[in-house]
Amino acid sequence: MPNRHILALKQAPKDRQESAIIPKLGLSCMSSKSSKTSFNCKACMFPFNHNISNLDPYCIMPDLDSTIRDIGPYKNFIHIARNSLDIGHFAECLPQTGKLRVLIHKLGNVELTFLTYKQKLAFWINIYNASIMHAFLEHGLPSSQEKLLAIMNKATLNVGGIVLNALAIEHFILRHPCESKHGPSDEKEMLLRHAYGLGYPESNVTFALCRGTWSSPALRVYTPEEVTNELEKAKVEYLEASVGVTSKRKIVIPKLLQWHMQDFADSMESLLEWIYSQLPRSGSLKRLMMECINGETKYPSTKMAEIQPYESEFRYLLPL
Repeated sequence: MPNRHILALKQAPKDRQESAIIPKLGLSCMSSKSSKTSFNCKACMFPFNHNISNLDPYCIMPDLDSTIRDIGPYKNFIHIARNSLDIGHFAECLPQTGKLRVLIHKLGNVELTFLTYKQKLAFWINIYNASIMHAFLEHGLPSSQEKLLAIMNKATLNVGGIVLNALAIEHFILRHPCESKHGPSDEKEMLLRHAYGLGYPESNVTFALCRGTWSSPALRVYTPEEVTNELEKAKVEYLEASVGVTSKRKIVIPKLLQWHMQDFADSMESLLEWIYSQLPRSGSLKRLMMECINGETKYPSTKMAEIQPYESEFRYLLPL
Protein backbone atom coordinates (compact mmCIF):
# COMPACT_ATOMS: atom_id res chain seq x y z
CA MET A 1 0.00 0.00 0.00
CA PRO A 2 1.48 3.38 -0.99
CA ASN A 3 2.40 5.82 1.72
CA ARG A 4 -0.18 8.47 2.44
CA HIS A 5 0.45 12.09 3.26
CA ILE A 6 -1.30 12.98 6.49
CA LEU A 7 -2.06 16.65 6.93
CA ALA A 8 -4.06 18.36 9.63
CA LEU A 9 -4.50 21.65 11.42
CA LYS A 10 -4.06 22.14 15.14
CA GLN A 11 -5.67 24.95 17.06
CA ALA A 12 -3.68 27.60 18.93
CA PRO A 13 -4.75 28.80 22.41
CA LYS A 14 -7.92 30.90 22.28
CA ASP A 15 -8.92 34.17 23.83
CA ARG A 16 -11.82 33.57 26.19
CA GLN A 17 -13.47 36.76 25.02
CA GLU A 18 -13.55 35.50 21.45
CA SER A 19 -15.64 32.70 20.09
CA ALA A 20 -12.34 31.24 18.84
CA ILE A 21 -13.69 29.37 15.87
CA ILE A 22 -11.18 31.23 13.66
CA PRO A 23 -7.88 31.14 15.60
CA LYS A 24 -4.33 31.35 14.31
CA LEU A 25 -3.54 28.22 12.38
CA GLY A 26 -0.55 25.98 12.03
CA LEU A 27 -0.15 22.91 9.85
CA SER A 28 1.26 19.78 11.45
CA CYS A 29 1.42 16.04 10.99
CA MET A 30 -0.93 13.85 12.92
CA SER A 31 -1.84 10.19 12.93
CA SER A 32 -5.32 9.15 11.91
CA LYS A 33 -6.97 6.82 14.38
CA SER A 34 -10.09 4.80 13.77
CA SER A 35 -12.99 5.51 16.06
CA LYS A 36 -15.93 3.39 17.02
CA THR A 37 -19.14 4.92 15.78
CA SER A 38 -21.04 6.68 18.53
CA PHE A 39 -23.84 9.18 18.81
CA ASN A 40 -23.40 11.09 22.01
CA CYS A 41 -26.30 13.44 22.77
CA LYS A 42 -25.43 15.44 25.87
CA ALA A 43 -27.48 18.04 27.69
CA CYS A 44 -27.84 21.20 25.67
CA MET A 45 -25.83 24.24 26.79
CA PHE A 46 -27.26 26.60 24.16
CA PRO A 47 -28.82 29.69 25.76
CA PHE A 48 -31.24 30.51 22.95
CA ASN A 49 -34.75 29.21 22.45
CA HIS A 50 -34.55 26.01 20.40
CA ASN A 51 -38.19 26.37 19.40
CA ILE A 52 -37.49 29.70 17.75
CA SER A 53 -39.75 30.53 14.84
CA ASN A 54 -38.55 29.99 11.29
CA LEU A 55 -39.20 33.70 10.88
CA ASP A 56 -36.01 34.34 12.89
CA PRO A 57 -33.71 31.29 12.57
CA TYR A 58 -30.61 33.16 13.80
CA CYS A 59 -32.31 34.93 16.74
CA ILE A 60 -31.39 38.38 15.47
CA MET A 61 -34.59 39.95 16.79
CA PRO A 62 -34.56 39.31 20.56
CA ASP A 63 -36.46 42.49 21.42
CA LEU A 64 -40.21 42.29 20.96
CA ASP A 65 -40.37 45.72 19.36
CA SER A 66 -38.26 44.68 16.38
CA THR A 67 -39.87 44.95 12.99
CA ILE A 68 -41.13 41.63 11.67
CA ARG A 69 -39.87 41.22 8.14
CA ASP A 70 -39.55 38.62 5.42
CA ILE A 71 -36.22 36.80 5.83
CA GLY A 72 -36.40 35.17 2.41
CA PRO A 73 -36.22 31.43 1.63
CA TYR A 74 -34.74 30.57 5.06
CA LYS A 75 -38.24 30.81 6.54
CA ASN A 76 -39.09 27.57 4.70
CA PHE A 77 -35.93 25.63 5.60
CA ILE A 78 -36.02 22.46 7.68
CA HIS A 79 -34.38 22.71 11.13
CA ILE A 80 -32.51 19.67 12.46
CA ALA A 81 -31.39 20.35 16.04
CA ARG A 82 -30.15 18.15 18.86
CA ASN A 83 -33.67 17.68 20.20
CA SER A 84 -34.81 16.56 16.72
CA LEU A 85 -32.74 13.38 16.94
CA ASP A 86 -33.93 10.07 18.34
CA ILE A 87 -30.92 7.81 18.91
CA GLY A 88 -33.33 4.95 19.52
CA HIS A 89 -33.75 4.71 15.75
CA PHE A 90 -30.06 5.03 14.96
CA ALA A 91 -29.73 1.29 14.24
CA GLU A 92 -32.11 1.74 11.32
CA CYS A 93 -29.50 3.94 9.65
CA LEU A 94 -26.70 1.36 9.82
CA PRO A 95 -27.15 0.14 6.21
CA GLN A 96 -26.85 3.72 4.93
CA THR A 97 -23.89 4.30 7.25
CA GLY A 98 -22.18 1.29 5.69
CA LYS A 99 -22.75 2.69 2.20
CA LEU A 100 -21.33 6.01 3.37
CA ARG A 101 -18.15 4.31 4.57
CA VAL A 102 -17.74 2.60 1.19
CA LEU A 103 -18.07 5.92 -0.64
CA ILE A 104 -15.65 7.62 1.75
CA HIS A 105 -13.13 4.81 1.21
CA LYS A 106 -13.34 5.37 -2.56
CA LEU A 107 -12.26 8.98 -2.10
CA GLY A 108 -8.75 7.70 -1.43
CA ASN A 109 -8.42 6.79 -5.12
CA VAL A 110 -9.88 9.87 -6.77
CA GLU A 111 -7.82 11.82 -9.30
CA LEU A 112 -8.33 15.58 -9.11
CA THR A 113 -5.54 16.72 -11.44
CA PHE A 114 -7.73 17.28 -14.46
CA LEU A 115 -10.67 18.95 -12.73
CA THR A 116 -11.63 22.48 -13.75
CA TYR A 117 -11.74 25.33 -11.25
CA LYS A 118 -15.51 25.06 -10.82
CA GLN A 119 -15.33 21.29 -10.45
CA LYS A 120 -12.69 21.63 -7.72
CA LEU A 121 -14.64 24.37 -5.98
CA ALA A 122 -17.87 22.35 -5.82
CA PHE A 123 -15.99 19.17 -4.90
CA TRP A 124 -14.11 20.66 -1.95
CA ILE A 125 -17.13 22.49 -0.54
CA ASN A 126 -19.11 19.26 -0.60
CA ILE A 127 -16.19 17.28 0.86
CA TYR A 128 -15.78 19.80 3.67
CA ASN A 129 -19.45 19.61 4.62
CA ALA A 130 -19.41 15.81 4.35
CA SER A 131 -16.34 15.55 6.57
CA ILE A 132 -18.11 17.48 9.34
CA MET A 133 -21.20 15.27 9.15
CA HIS A 134 -19.05 12.14 9.12
CA ALA A 135 -17.16 13.38 12.20
CA PHE A 136 -20.45 13.84 14.05
CA LEU A 137 -21.35 10.23 13.27
CA GLU A 138 -17.95 9.00 14.41
CA HIS A 139 -17.42 11.15 17.50
CA GLY A 140 -20.84 12.40 18.56
CA LEU A 141 -22.32 15.88 18.78
CA PRO A 142 -20.21 18.64 20.39
CA SER A 143 -21.52 20.27 23.56
CA SER A 144 -19.15 23.26 23.53
CA GLN A 145 -17.03 25.35 21.16
CA GLU A 146 -13.90 23.57 22.34
CA LYS A 147 -15.39 20.17 21.52
CA LEU A 148 -16.54 21.45 18.14
CA LEU A 149 -12.95 22.46 17.35
CA ALA A 150 -11.73 19.06 18.52
CA ILE A 151 -14.20 17.33 16.21
CA MET A 152 -13.15 19.52 13.28
CA ASN A 153 -9.56 18.41 13.87
CA LYS A 154 -10.79 14.81 13.83
CA ALA A 155 -12.91 15.32 10.70
CA THR A 156 -10.35 13.64 8.45
CA LEU A 157 -10.82 12.11 5.01
CA ASN A 158 -8.38 10.43 2.64
CA VAL A 159 -8.72 12.28 -0.66
CA GLY A 160 -6.53 10.99 -3.46
CA GLY A 161 -3.99 9.56 -1.02
CA ILE A 162 -3.73 12.66 1.16
CA VAL A 163 -5.42 12.53 4.56
CA LEU A 164 -6.57 15.97 5.65
CA ASN A 165 -9.11 17.40 8.03
CA ALA A 166 -11.88 19.97 7.68
CA LEU A 167 -9.73 22.86 8.91
CA ALA A 168 -7.03 22.11 6.35
CA ILE A 169 -9.64 21.97 3.58
CA GLU A 170 -11.06 25.32 4.63
CA HIS A 171 -7.89 27.31 5.25
CA PHE A 172 -5.39 25.76 2.84
CA ILE A 173 -7.61 24.91 -0.13
CA LEU A 174 -10.75 27.05 -0.12
CA ARG A 175 -9.69 30.27 1.59
CA HIS A 176 -6.98 32.90 1.21
CA PRO A 177 -3.61 31.89 2.70
CA CYS A 178 -3.21 32.73 6.38
CA GLU A 179 -0.19 34.60 7.68
CA SER A 180 2.06 32.10 9.44
CA LYS A 181 5.62 31.79 10.65
CA HIS A 182 8.17 30.54 8.17
CA GLY A 183 9.23 26.96 8.70
CA PRO A 184 8.24 23.33 8.15
CA SER A 185 4.54 24.17 8.47
CA ASP A 186 4.76 26.38 5.40
CA GLU A 187 6.28 23.54 3.39
CA LYS A 188 3.36 21.27 4.26
CA GLU A 189 0.90 24.02 3.44
CA MET A 190 2.60 24.56 0.09
CA LEU A 191 2.41 20.82 -0.57
CA LEU A 192 -1.33 20.82 0.02
CA ARG A 193 -1.93 23.98 -2.01
CA HIS A 194 0.15 22.59 -4.86
CA ALA A 195 -1.73 19.30 -4.85
CA TYR A 196 -5.27 20.56 -4.37
CA GLY A 197 -5.32 24.36 -4.24
CA LEU A 198 -7.90 26.24 -6.29
CA GLY A 199 -5.43 28.73 -7.73
CA TYR A 200 -7.46 31.66 -6.47
CA PRO A 201 -9.91 31.55 -3.55
CA GLU A 202 -13.65 32.18 -3.74
CA SER A 203 -14.78 34.50 -0.94
CA ASN A 204 -18.38 33.28 -1.13
CA VAL A 205 -17.39 29.92 0.36
CA THR A 206 -18.13 31.65 3.68
CA PHE A 207 -21.81 31.11 2.89
CA ALA A 208 -21.38 27.48 1.83
CA LEU A 209 -19.19 25.91 4.53
CA CYS A 210 -21.52 24.39 7.09
CA ARG A 211 -20.12 23.30 10.47
CA GLY A 212 -23.44 21.94 11.64
CA THR A 213 -23.78 24.73 14.20
CA TRP A 214 -26.60 27.12 15.06
CA SER A 215 -24.71 29.98 13.39
CA SER A 216 -23.74 28.07 10.23
CA PRO A 217 -25.23 28.81 6.82
CA ALA A 218 -27.70 26.30 5.44
CA LEU A 219 -26.37 22.96 4.21
CA ARG A 220 -26.55 22.60 0.43
CA VAL A 221 -25.11 20.38 -2.28
CA TYR A 222 -23.09 22.29 -4.88
CA THR A 223 -22.74 21.33 -8.54
CA PRO A 224 -19.80 22.08 -10.88
CA GLU A 225 -22.04 23.54 -13.57
CA GLU A 226 -23.83 26.02 -11.33
CA VAL A 227 -21.49 26.47 -8.37
CA THR A 228 -20.95 30.19 -8.99
CA ASN A 229 -24.67 30.93 -9.14
CA GLU A 230 -25.33 28.59 -6.21
CA LEU A 231 -22.78 30.41 -4.06
CA GLU A 232 -24.29 33.75 -5.00
CA LYS A 233 -27.73 32.47 -4.01
CA ALA A 234 -26.37 31.06 -0.74
CA LYS A 235 -24.79 34.44 0.06
CA VAL A 236 -27.91 36.52 -0.55
CA GLU A 237 -30.21 34.13 1.32
CA TYR A 238 -27.85 33.93 4.31
CA LEU A 239 -27.57 37.72 4.52
CA GLU A 240 -31.35 38.10 4.37
CA ALA A 241 -31.79 35.68 7.28
CA SER A 242 -28.80 36.55 9.49
CA VAL A 243 -28.66 40.36 9.26
CA GLY A 244 -31.29 42.51 10.92
CA VAL A 245 -32.16 45.99 12.16
CA THR A 246 -33.42 46.31 15.73
CA SER A 247 -35.93 48.81 17.10
CA LYS A 248 -32.95 50.74 18.52
CA ARG A 249 -31.56 51.23 15.02
CA LYS A 250 -28.76 48.75 15.49
CA ILE A 251 -27.68 46.64 12.51
CA VAL A 252 -27.17 43.07 13.70
CA ILE A 253 -24.31 41.31 11.90
CA PRO A 254 -23.34 37.65 12.39
CA LYS A 255 -19.93 36.94 13.89
CA LEU A 256 -19.17 34.86 10.81
CA LEU A 257 -19.10 38.00 8.68
CA GLN A 258 -16.85 39.83 11.13
CA TRP A 259 -14.37 36.94 11.12
CA HIS A 260 -14.12 36.98 7.33
CA MET A 261 -14.59 40.71 6.84
CA GLN A 262 -11.30 40.99 4.95
CA ASP A 263 -12.86 39.01 2.09
CA PHE A 264 -15.57 41.63 1.58
CA ALA A 265 -14.47 44.92 3.16
CA ASP A 266 -11.62 46.70 4.93
CA SER A 267 -13.61 48.29 7.76
CA MET A 268 -16.92 47.96 9.57
CA GLU A 269 -18.28 50.92 7.63
CA SER A 270 -17.44 49.36 4.28
CA LEU A 271 -18.78 45.99 5.49
CA LEU A 272 -22.16 47.60 6.18
CA GLU A 273 -22.06 49.16 2.72
CA TRP A 274 -21.16 45.80 1.18
CA ILE A 275 -24.03 44.02 2.96
CA TYR A 276 -26.44 46.71 1.77
CA SER A 277 -25.20 46.35 -1.82
CA GLN A 278 -25.75 42.58 -1.80
CA LEU A 279 -29.37 42.60 -0.62
CA PRO A 280 -32.30 42.34 -3.05
CA ARG A 281 -33.77 45.71 -3.98
CA SER A 282 -37.29 44.54 -3.24
CA GLY A 283 -36.46 43.25 0.24
CA SER A 284 -37.49 45.09 3.40
CA LEU A 285 -34.04 44.60 4.98
CA LYS A 286 -32.41 46.83 2.37
CA ARG A 287 -34.89 49.61 3.16
CA LEU A 288 -34.41 49.21 6.92
CA MET A 289 -30.62 49.35 6.57
CA MET A 290 -30.84 52.49 4.46
CA GLU A 291 -33.09 54.15 7.05
CA CYS A 292 -30.60 53.22 9.75
CA ILE A 293 -27.52 54.39 7.84
CA ASN A 294 -29.13 57.65 6.67
CA GLY A 295 -31.00 58.40 9.89
CA GLU A 296 -31.19 61.85 11.45
CA THR A 297 -28.80 60.79 14.21
CA LYS A 298 -25.45 59.75 12.76
CA TYR A 299 -23.58 57.08 14.69
CA PRO A 300 -20.09 55.71 13.98
CA SER A 301 -20.34 52.40 12.14
CA THR A 302 -18.72 50.62 15.08
CA LYS A 303 -21.60 51.76 17.31
CA MET A 304 -24.24 51.20 14.67
CA ALA A 305 -23.23 47.56 14.18
CA GLU A 306 -24.09 44.91 16.74
CA ILE A 307 -22.22 41.62 16.38
CA GLN A 308 -24.28 38.50 16.90
CA PRO A 309 -22.14 35.98 18.86
CA TYR A 310 -21.29 32.68 17.22
CA GLU A 311 -23.29 29.78 18.67
CA SER A 312 -21.72 26.34 18.23
CA GLU A 313 -24.70 24.26 19.36
CA PHE A 314 -25.61 21.56 16.83
CA ARG A 315 -28.09 22.44 14.09
CA TYR A 316 -28.55 21.95 10.36
CA LEU A 317 -30.76 24.10 8.15
CA LEU A 318 -31.85 22.27 5.00
CA PRO A 319 -33.44 23.94 1.96
CA LEU A 320 -36.61 22.29 0.70
